[in-house]
Amino acid sequence: MAKIVNAQLVSRDMSYRQLSRTEQTKLKAGYGRLWEVMAAGNVVPLGTQGARTVNFEYLPKDKKELSLFAGWLNESLGVPTSFNKATLKLVVKKSGSMITVNFKERKDPEESRKQTPTKIQEKGTTDVFNSVLDRDKRYNSITDMRKDGDLMKTLRDTFTKEHADKIDDWMNTYFNQQDLFFMKKYSPSGWSPFEYHKKDFVHFWSEFIKKVKTHDGTKVGDYTTWNPSDIWAVKNKKDVNDAIDLAFKKDKNDPKLSMVNNLLITLMKNKELVGISLKKIESSGAHMEEMNITPKTMKLAEVIELKMSDIELQLDNIVQQEKVTTYIKFAGTHTMNINLGDKKKFGNLSFNTQVKGTAAQGGQAPVKLVEKLLTAEGTSKSFSNDHTKYPHDIDTYETHLGRWEREYNFVKTKTNNPSWPNWDEFNNYLNDFYLAKKPMPQLAVSKLMQVSFYYDALKNYKTNQSLADFWIALLHLGMKVGDRFAPHAKIS
Repeated sequence: MAKIVNAQLVSRDMSYRQLSRTEQTKLKAGYGRLWEVMAAGNVVPLGTQGARTVNFEYLPKDKKELSLFAGWLNESLGVPTSFNKATLKLVVKKSGSMITVNFKERKDPEESRKQTPTKIQEKGTTDVFNSVLDRDKRYNSITDMRKDGDLMKTLRDTFTKEHADKIDDWMNTYFNQQDLFFMKKYSPSGWSPFEYHKKDFVHFWSEFIKKVKTHDGTKVGDYTTWNPSDIWAVKNKKDVNDAIDLAFKKDKNDPKLSMVNNLLITLMKNKELVGISLKKIESSGAHMEEMNITPKTMKLAEVIELKMSDIELQLDNIVQQEKVTTYIKFAGTHTMNINLGDKKKFGNLSFNTQVKGTAAQGGQAPVKLVEKLLTAEGTSKSFSNDHTKYPHDIDTYETHLGRWEREYNFVKTKTNNPSWPNWDEFNNYLNDFYLAKKPMPQLAVSKLMQVSFYYDALKNYKTNQSLADFWIALLHLGMKVGDRFAPHAKIS
C-alpha cells in the first residue's frame, strides 16, 4: 500500500542518516552516488507542520546526481515523482496532494576556506615585486623566498592573522610571477617601481584618467575601467617622467585616450615601462602575454573567429531557485558570468570573465560600455543595469506583468529548452520571492534584470553571426582587450 505523501516523509527519505540499514543498502545498490549526495547534503528543517515544500542543499560537485532522487523517492514512497533539470525542482504527487522539493546549491566549506580576499592577493604580489625592485633581491626558488625574513614578515603583515594560513597557497604564484618577469623576460637590474613625480603610478593614473576623453569627447572613466595593471615597473625613471611630461604639455590640458595609450605603447615596446596584470598560477611555470600593443594583440585569437554554434548560452539559472548567475561559454577557452554580487541585498549585475583551465579571472567589463554595446544594433532598450528601475515589491511587479511575460517568453523560446517553466509557473516562482515569510525580492529583481539583458541582446542581434560578434565583443570588454584599453603585460 502506498504511503501518504507529506513533507515529513519526503524529508525523511532524503536524509541518509534517517534511513534504516536495509534502505541504505538498497540505495547504495541501485542509485549510484546518490547516497553520497544525501550524506554530504542537508535537508533544511521544515518550517511548519503542514509544509508543502522541502529544501535540499547540495554541493556543486553533486549537481549531476540530483535527478536520481526521482527514482529513489518513487521507490521508497511508492508514488509518482518527476524531476525538472532546468528549474531544479522535484515534484512528488499522490491523490491530489503535491510536495515540491527545491534543490539549492551550497558552497563546499573546504573551498570557502581557501578563498583569499582579492586585495590581499594583489598586495602580496606587490610585496614580492617591490622586494626585487627596491631591495635588488633574486629568488631562484620558493625556498629562496622563504629564507628572506624581511619578505616573509611583509607577507604576514599583508595577509594578517586572519589569512596567514593561506600564504602557502600563494607562494607558487608569487614565485612564478617574479621568475617569469625578472628572470626570463626582463633583467631586474635597473628596473624599479614606477613613480611619476614621487607618486605611485597606479594612484597617479587613478586621478589623471578621470580627465581623459575618447575621440568623441566621452570620459574614459576610472582606472580599473581602462587599465588592468596591478603594478608598474620602469627602466629609467627620469627619462620616462620626462617623456610623460612632454606628452602632457602637448595635450594642452585636454588629454585624449589615443594619446595616452600610444605613449604607453611606445614606452612598453621600447621596454622602458611596463604595466603588469597579475593572476593566480596553480601549477609550475607562468605565461606572459603582452596585450593591446599591436593590432594583433588587441584581439583574443582563440575567440575572434567563433561562430554562434561555438558559443553556448547557459541561462537555466534564471529559473533555478536562488541562483543569480548565468554563463556564456566560448568554445572551451573563456567564460563570461553575469551575476549579482551579493544575493542578500539589492544590487546591479556584474559582467565577469574567466579563462578556462586556470584560476585567472579575466576581468570585469565596464557596465557603461556593456550597455552601449547592447544597443549598438536594433531598437530594443529594455535593459538597464540599475536595480532601482526594477520592481522591489509585488505591487510594482504586477503593474508591468505584460512586459515581463513578453520578455520572458521571448527569451524562453530562444533557449530551445523545453524544460523551462511556462509563464504562469515562472510568475508564481517570482511571487514566492516577493511574498515569502522571509521575502527575497532582490532575487526576483536579479532574475528580471537577466531576462531584460538577454531580451535586448537576442532582439537587437538577430542573425547568428551578429549575435556571435556581440558575445565576442562583450568578452573583449571583460578581458580589457582592444584599443579602448591600456597596453599591459598579463602574467598568468
